[in-house]
Amino acid sequence: MELSLSFYDIIVIALVLAIAAVLQFFRGRKLNLVLIEYTARKLEEILKPKDKEYQWVGLYVGYKARFILSRKSLRRAEAVVTLMPRHSLFYYPIALLTSRFDRLYLFFRYDREFNGEAHIIRKYYYRLGPKKVIKGIERMAVEDVEINGKVFHLIYTDARLASKLSKVVRKLNNPQVVNHLAVVPASKSVFLAAKIKPKEFEDLLSKVYDLALSLA
Repeated sequence: MELSLSFYDIIVIALVLAIAAVLQFFRGRKLNLVLIEYTARKLEEILKPKDKEYQWVGLYVGYKARFILSRKSLRRAEAVVTLMPRHSLFYYPIALLTSRFDRLYLFFRYDREFNGEAHIIRKYYYRLGPKKVIKGIERMAVEDVEINGKVFHLIYTDARLASKLSKVVRKLNNPQVVNHLAVVPASKSVFLAAKIKPKEFEDLLSKVYDLALSLA
């Protein structure tokens, strides 16, 4: 059966797609702007920075932020928020397969040395596995732990630090929002990669910041 489209049919289809794209743009833009305002506000409420700096990333897809903290050896925090392109009717379905979710990357930077290293990583977060991400993993202890029905990789040289990370994740209202939480001596930092879930965001930030302060 051959499908034949007239010039009129093509115009109608193009018009419908254009209207749908415009509606999706305004709906998606509004939601992303709400998420941008909400996450930035919560970061400031919880971190209480002495100074701050923001930089937009793309068009309605997030921002970079730098916060001066000066809490003992904890000098600053750096955040990157990247959101799904909800404003794009055609790219959004692709992003659901590639990016998959809204993301927070958070670094706490110190002016002190860490003697050990530890990571807790949600299983399958890194599609090629943690070996492709963590340098020197062959010299570290590796074990799997189950938290709230989900498996996490615990990778460490310091069992005390590993225990701290595991306890933080276990105490969260929704541990599944954590993708990767780590203490990294090479960069003198605590690192968090997480899903952004508005209902869980404040709980996540508060508990990870408490961890960061405990290490200052």
